[in-house]
Amino acid sequence: MVVAPISVDFEEVPAFTMLAVIHIHSLWRNNNQEQLLHLQVQNLKLTPNSSDSTSKPFDLGDLMGDSQHFKEPFLVHIHLGKIKGVFDVSSNHTVSLNFKKGLASLLQIHSASGIITEDDTTGQCQVSYHMLGDDVTKIKRHENCEKRMNDGIMFANQFFRVSSGGSSETVFTMDGRHIKSVVSDEVRSLVLDEYPTVGIHISSRQFLQLLSSHSGANEAQGALQDVLGSLQAGYVNHTIHAIPAVRQPATNRYSVPKILAHFKAKGLHTQSATVNMFLQLSESLRNLEMAEIKSIFKKAHAKFVPILIDAAAAASTPASLEAIVSFIDITNPKISPLLEKFLYACSFSSQPSTHLINIITRILTHTSARWETHEMALIALGTVIRKMCSADMCHLQEVEHARSLIVNGLMTSTEEREIKSYLLALKSARLPETLPVLLQYIAHSNSLSSIVFSALQGFPSQYITKEVKDHARDIFTQSKKSFSAPVRLGAAQLLLKYDPLDIDVREIILKIAEEKPEVAKFLTTKIMSTLRSDSQARKVIHNVLKDPKLNNYFHLARLGCSSSYTGLMTENKDMVASYDFEFLFSEGGALKKSNSHFYAQTKGRKLHLLQVSLETSGLDSLFGAEAKGEEEEELMAGMSAMFLGEQIQPTVFFQGYSDLMSKYFSAGDGPMNIISGNILVLDHRQNLMLQSGLQAQGIFHGGLSVDVSADLAFSLFTQESKTSVNNKFSLLVSAKAEVDALLMSTTVKSVVKMDPSVSFVTTVSFYNTPAQYCLQLIREPLVYR
Repeated sequence: MVVAPISVDFEEVPAFTMLAVIHIHSLWRNNNQEQLLHLQVQNLKLTPNSSDSTSKPFDLGDLMGDSQHFKEPFLVHIHLGKIKGVFDVSSNHTVSLNFKKGLASLLQIHSASGIITEDDTTGQCQVSYHMLGDDVTKIKRHENCEKRMNDGIMFANQFFRVSSGGSSETVFTMDGRHIKSVVSDEVRSLVLDEYPTVGIHISSRQFLQLLSSHSGANEAQGALQDVLGSLQAGYVNHTIHAIPAVRQPATNRYSVPKILAHFKAKGLHTQSATVNMFLQLSESLRNLEMAEIKSIFKKAHAKFVPILIDAAAAASTPASLEAIVSFIDITNPKISPLLEKFLYACSFSSQPSTHLINIITRILTHTSARWETHEMALIALGTVIRKMCSADMCHLQEVEHARSLIVNGLMTSTEEREIKSYLLALKSARLPETLPVLLQYIAHSNSLSSIVFSALQGFPSQYITKEVKDHARDIFTQSKKSFSAPVRLGAAQLLLKYDPLDIDVREIILKIAEEKPEVAKFLTTKIMSTLRSDSQARKVIHNVLKDPKLNNYFHLARLGCSSSYTGLMTENKDMVASYDFEFLFSEGGALKKSNSHFYAQTKGRKLHLLQVSLETSGLDSLFGAEAKGEEEEELMAGMSAMFLGEQIQPTVFFQGYSDLMSKYFSAGDGPMNIISGNILVLDHRQNLMLQSGLQAQGIFHGGLSVDVSADLAFSLFTQESKTSVNNKFSLLVSAKAEVDALLMSTTVKSVVKMDPSVSFVTTVSFYNTPAQYCLQLIREPLVYR
């Protein structure tokens, strides 16, 4: 007779304990060391939250009556210490069957030290045995299991990633050849790769102790099948592997109308409140039909419609997507703002599907919206294509059709505006087979060349071939035609980034002496900042600079305002956040182009959080600071951005002098919104089968509220220009663990909130010569809860 308590804890806070008395006797054995054990569970009790002195155990038999699943005994077939099978009559009750398998696993033992392959409730694993006196220790690490009993669901292209791990140690105390006691401790965990302090940790303990022994009935004789056939209970043979229990979909505490009513009364005064509402809505909308969702949209207050669009797109069910399209009415050209809101949400969807592709292609072919909306749809389509291909769905007919739609549209377009939109779509798709198509436009106008170089820098190094580099060399050296400084510098950066050759580095350094001061200064600072980085070019540049004919003041000591440098924003044991800034000024002192990159690096994974590119032309003539030899350029200012690796539709602040004057005299609208909305950055569910046979589930849910705006202001009176990019975010991540037992489940949940804010301001004064400029990186204190 043994007693078998099982306790399950969450981060050392006991959740519940199960206690039972087990009667074991041997029904049958043969000369090949096979044995059939008969086990009867009695007096099974549950004690919830043992840290609470008021909690009292309750008897499962009293609750379950005659229908309880432990009324009949179960059988365990053992051969040479390994479990060969579990026979039970309650085959239709998965929870109780798994519990019995977990109990049977405690009787599995190997009689010699070493590493063997063993099956238990969690799957087939490599385990190590160690003998010390009367103790036998068995150690298992879950990463050594070939068959893991979990059905994890992590949607594709999520920003955050979740890793699972765990181990168990079982100590058998022997009395000769008999087991005196068994103590098994197990730890399972699910944590965020990017922030390991956010996660779920479950510890459980099984304990068997021999209470007494006495003589029983004689063992049966004959073959095993004959013995089983003589039993009247109708036993069914099962493997020792536990079976994941089918979990019922969680019933939401609040319906969508109640969520809307709650936040309408409470108000959405902060981004944290907005992202919290977004997560609740996205979870609730998944379980609704199209008609229900459309009705919710129609009845909702206008201020909640944008959040509902984000939430329905994040839910990404056919019903939610069709409800949005039906509500918006894509054939109506007056609804561009809502349609663009939806297209942005499609770009950031973590659940790419053929249904999503079909909806975007339908928008492209059936809507009469303005061209800006059409361009956004093309960019969104390219993004979804890339995500589908990264999820091994590139071969699907819908993906092929969407790819052909973009490529054919590009090849038949004649207006630069249209060509630019299709190139942005190919940049978003990032398909290696479209590289030859991109290269056809690499030497076109300056604006198209800039898009192509930006697209090329998103490809892995193996796709930047000799042909691509030859094009880049021709553009940098201007061997066939002349190009603007930003385009030439884009070519130089491509040559320095991808497996740089000594000859290219030497050519770039030699060219510095021939360039105008600002271009020369930019190249010098780029080479020096690369030399201090971990770039592939670092070693090549170091070798080239061993030549004193190149490493000297004549080539590398250049005056100018242009610069390129990197720095750290924050650093801890889990993550490094850095920035990379590039500024190119004209010879008259005006900012021509700036690139701001923000990165996060953790566990060997580098995430491109945000890129903002500002580009201007013709500002020198506006302030009377035009330098000699400079070509006259059209007055223009615009911005392009990428967020979490996704292309944002470029923004034009003004195009031409009359457009500038019109916006200058009608100023007062404030910064221009680049992107605002809510993104589902994490949606992960994973079942963990514990060694005891109980099933745990980890649920991670994360949302990000984004508000990125930009402003470009001029003062003709003070002769000053000022550009500012403001980035406000609110991140909410919840981690929840649930463990199901007979008639009981226990849950623990933790929530993390962060509200980062970063602004970058560039001020240039033309009042004096040379122009003066001030760069400001403004970081608000990080609020972490």
